[in-house]
Amino acid sequence: MSRKPVPFRQFVLKVHSRCDLACDHCYIYEQADQSWRGRPREIDAKTAAQAAVRIAEHAAAHGLPEVRIVLHGGEPLLLGLERMREVLAALETTISPVARLDLRIHTNAVLLDEGFLDLFAEHGVKVGVSLDGDRAANDRHRLYRDGRSSYDQVLAALERLRAPTRRALYAGLLCTIDIANDPVAVYRGLLAQQPPRIDLLLPHSTWETQPVGLAHPRDPSDPGRGDAEYGRWLGAVFDVWDTEGRPVPIRTFESVLGALYGRPTGTEALGLDPVDLLVIETDGTLEQVDSLKTAYDGAAATGLDVWRNSLDDAAAVPGIAVRQQGIDGVSATCQACELVRVCGGGLYPHRYRPENGFDNPSVYCADLKAMITHVIEVEDGHGRGVRVKAEARRSSTPDDSYDGLDLREEDLAGLVAGYGSAEAVHVLMRNQAALQRDLLALVARRGPQQDRRFGESWDLLASLSASAPDAVTTVLAHPYTRAWAVRLLTSRRTGDPSDDDVHHLEALATSAAVHAGLKLRLPVPVRGETAPLPTFGGLSPGVGDRVWCDTGSVAGLDLREPLRRIDAAGLTITVEDTDPYRVCHGDPAERLGPEEADRWARALPTAIAFVDEHLPEFARALRAGLTTIVPLLRPGDGADRSSAARHAVGSVGIALPDDPARLALLLVHEFQHVKLGALLDIAELFDPSATEPRHYAPWRPDPRPIEGLLQGVYAHLAVVAFWRVRHGQLVGAEREAAQARFAQWRVHTADAVRELQESGSLTALGERLVRGVGETLEPWLGEPVSRSAQTTALRRAADLRAQYEARMRGIVRASQHS
Repeated sequence: MSRKPVPFRQFVLKVHSRCDLACDHCYIYEQADQSWRGRPREIDAKTAAQAAVRIAEHAAAHGLPEVRIVLHGGEPLLLGLERMREVLAALETTISPVARLDLRIHTNAVLLDEGFLDLFAEHGVKVGVSLDGDRAANDRHRLYRDGRSSYDQVLAALERLRAPTRRALYAGLLCTIDIANDPVAVYRGLLAQQPPRIDLLLPHSTWETQPVGLAHPRDPSDPGRGDAEYGRWLGAVFDVWDTEGRPVPIRTFESVLGALYGRPTGTEALGLDPVDLLVIETDGTLEQVDSLKTAYDGAAATGLDVWRNSLDDAAAVPGIAVRQQGIDGVSATCQACELVRVCGGGLYPHRYRPENGFDNPSVYCADLKAMITHVIEVEDGHGRGVRVKAEARRSSTPDDSYDGLDLREEDLAGLVAGYGSAEAVHVLMRNQAALQRDLLALVARRGPQQDRRFGESWDLLASLSASAPDAVTTVLAHPYTRAWAVRLLTSRRTGDPSDDDVHHLEALATSAAVHAGLKLRLPVPVRGETAPLPTFGGLSPGVGDRVWCDTGSVAGLDLREPLRRIDAAGLTITVEDTDPYRVCHGDPAERLGPEEADRWARALPTAIAFVDEHLPEFARALRAGLTTIVPLLRPGDGADRSSAARHAVGSVGIALPDDPARLALLLVHEFQHVKLGALLDIAELFDPSATEPRHYAPWRPDPRPIEGLLQGVYAHLAVVAFWRVRHGQLVGAEREAAQARFAQWRVHTADAVRELQESGSLTALGERLVRGVGETLEPWLGEPVSRSAQTTALRRAADLRAQYEARMRGIVRASQHS
């Protein structure tokens, strides 16, 4: 199947074609292709300038917000300090006006001195270093031509790179695997250098020149069979890495996890993401990925160069085009394999066999299968690391640890008692952030791929995720990003989504670009009379269905309706009255006028101070997790109206009452729903098949499913706590009315606790939570109230139960006669 070519976003620029080491596993000098011998040692100024021109043309033609350029070799530092300065200046002068430059260098680091580091700091060049592990592992291959070790020079360079003033330049370590080395010792040797990232690379091999160290040759007629020596080696590293809490990103494993969970893998070696990398040699020739040199002489050649050809010409080269075809670009054997979307058929050069070229699975097929299967098994053991399986949690010892929650026992104890520490809420929010990223990846995979606006927005977000991850995290943390994603995915499943939902991705991408300080002109869709820009407010709509926004700074935004942020007793709360997806709260008010906004500004600090002083057990969690309030329309009868939305964690909806104490009640009540919803996203509290509405809830006339009753109990604990405090603050008739509410809600909540305990549908953790809420409630049941308040509460509870049971009997009789 033919697909539109993907523009190149990554470029390997060869600035020197020789090396000062003689690594025997090097694919450039030691394997089939020897074209390096006929190339200039160094890139000259004219070639560097012309390469920059071609990259800038390509970025401009495709509207790329960013390009990554990796300075490579040979050994790129052999170019020397002054020539390196000239190359960097040429790249910046020509490309920076068009696209943001992400500059990197890949080096063996033996020449990495303070002069180079000063230069790289000046130009923001990130440094990736080749190191194969501890001294023993490194000295197997990474030697000078006279046999001397390079290990001490590399460690000295890494020490300079780790200095506080240089640390930001440290991109990570690249390690080529040798299964003769102890995998744990290699991992420890790499970890000792405190890298921000590690990449474990399979040595380049083909079916003709098979990997070293195999017990038996691999059989191309049955590629998935074999002893999987490399897969077991990687599995051993994964186990240590996983057991120790995954202390540093290892791209090999994160790519597998990314593919498993629908995220881009970020590497050509795994997954089916289209390849977007092009190599420019020292003489200006354009080549495919240079690991192809391991296949045969000329395998990487395109016949193109920067003098005669645009970079779009390279996209049509068959070897590049096939690696942009996703599953259509792998062999029939791979297409039939259930793991293909994770392994992607393996690295393209590793598929080579003289008889049929690259139309084969990888020579590492057995290893990839073994490693991926092992990772899946470990993730399943963790419940994906974010969700506890109900069947695994059923136990006769419900107070044992609960795997996968990542909560300290004292923090879990607070949550199940109905309260929750700031630390517990921070854990819940971290899991929310992971869930948000998973949802966004799902949107990217299931969204309308043919929609150009959607595709361009996703490309920008993916780029920003790598170059400015904090900016993307800020936008994903906006409560209504998840509400949008769920709505879009649901509409994609049930029917065609509206263009408004599809193109809201433009607004999210533009918002992330503003947070990143990226200077671009980007679109924001108009919705009604404004153009909502998440986390900022509404832009002036202008003419047409999109507003074009200059993203260089927040000050430059033409905000017609800026979001208001209120300092509420030290807690900053955003009053969200512009985002279209706040409708998940039911009846949101329109944009607040100055008078109503002033009422919120006066009421919120008083309400938060009330919670701090009188409900401190609830205040700690609320302060850690509440970020946003959506003003709701006030009911005509003056009743309270409030809302928590399962897919808008961190926010609540409230119709502002006249009494700030009532606002405090609505805040703690709804935030209980927020906490429990976030906990349910990572833990099973009840049998997921128990969806039938069959449980009595004293506050509802209709039967409730187990989740609805559990939510009601958890939220009404805060209601009981509020009226317990409030009735002691009032006098006269107001005091009597407050006592009646306290008495009524404590009885109702206790009845609902018993209903849950008798349901038979709770997991061990669910039983612990309901027991914890009951234990918090228990002493309040014995606190004195007036006789009339207690009598009224008990009579009311009995009447409601009798009315409910009579209603249910009537429904049963009606169904029997129908």
